[in-house]
Amino acid sequence: MENQLSININKKLLIYLYVGSLLLLNSCKSEPIEPVKALSVPTAGISSSEPSLHKSENGAIYLSWIEISEDTLSYLKFSQLNNGEWSSAKTIAKGNDWFVNWADFPSITSFGELNLVAHYLQKSADDTYAYDVKLIQSIDNGENWNTSFKPHTDNTNTEHGFVSKMALANDSYLAVWLDGRQNAYAETDSTIQKQMSLRSGAFNNKGELLQEYLLDNRVCDCCQTDVAMTNEGPIVVYRDRSEDEIRDTYYVKQVNGNWTDPKPISNDNWKIAGCPVNGPSISTKDNFVVVTWFTAADNLPQVKIAFSDDSGNTFGRPLTVTQETTMGRLDLEILSDGSAILSSMNSKEGESEILLHHVNKNGNISVPFVVSETANSRSSGFPRMVVNNDEIYLVWTDAGKTSNVKSAKILIQALTE
Repeated sequence: MENQLSININKKLLIYLYVGSLLLLNSCKSEPIEPVKALSVPTAGISSSEPSLHKSENGAIYLSWIEISEDTLSYLKFSQLNNGEWSSAKTIAKGNDWFVNWADFPSITSFGELNLVAHYLQKSADDTYAYDVKLIQSIDNGENWNTSFKPHTDNTNTEHGFVSKMALANDSYLAVWLDGRQNAYAETDSTIQKQMSLRSGAFNNKGELLQEYLLDNRVCDCCQTDVAMTNEGPIVVYRDRSEDEIRDTYYVKQVNGNWTDPKPISNDNWKIAGCPVNGPSISTKDNFVVVTWFTAADNLPQVKIAFSDDSGNTFGRPLTVTQETTMGRLDLEILSDGSAILSSMNSKEGESEILLHHVNKNGNISVPFVVSETANSRSSGFPRMVVNNDEIYLVWTDAGKTSNVKSAKILIQALTE
């Protein structure tokens, strides 16, 4: 009888241990990780729009945007990512005479250890497209901002904009912009054509102009520029404009202090009489370069991408990522293995989708990952992104009766599975 009782007790003990172990294992299982996490943006005012992102060399991530207050002042604000959340907003500049445009948006860029430079656009005359680029700098990571200044030296009341910026050595940076001074010069000199040019300047953290460059004397009027650093030096991408109105994506490089002649990434031969307002994007890592662009040659809208492994001296055959219903509005980030994450917008049933693709140079293109839907309008702007480790940070304008800046974190794994 005692033996039987002992056996029964042992059986019950084993059952309790087994059930307990199952409960323990179950409690140790991690919750499934959502591929997309919305991040709250510290906006105020009656509307917010035109967001942009920047990742510094030390990994700090900055978000900038424009807010319109109830008294109709425009504010350029920024926030820094801290522990996965956006910090309280700080004001960079404000004004009631700004040129605020859905495609020509401000941005913030780091250079050196604590230096920041931002830009915005300020009206210079009553004409619709008479406005200046204004650069504004901080030497204490945005706690204080110095007096703004113009990077261009022409003093014409013409269009200046579509700025891209990049850190250089010795607490300096490069700014690139589209410049309309030739439109003014042509009014009094018949030998000069009315056309936009691509220009740039190098500046130190005191705002002093170190060098000024003319990169291309005839370019598309209102497409975004982009710039990045290679092992050989800076590389700039933009939309060119030929005498025959071919508007393909071109690039120039600075090698040993000198800028190369403009060259096409690809000869799409897109002939279009006006500007498509759809510039290219570039991302680099050491000698690897990736460029993406929008074209509608032969009346077929397409997003293309090309890879280089020699600092942009040559590019491989372009890959078509998406077509037909694509709206372009591109951004691009290279990954450590030389592949890339590409963001674009796609028209669908009266709305638009923000898409992400993972692409490598071997032609492997992931299925599109839909991050969000937004309005199918100009006011939805251009989504911007940066990559940090295994995460993508994306911002965009949610356009409706009022516009609001939205932000999300997406796992790269969601695109590559």
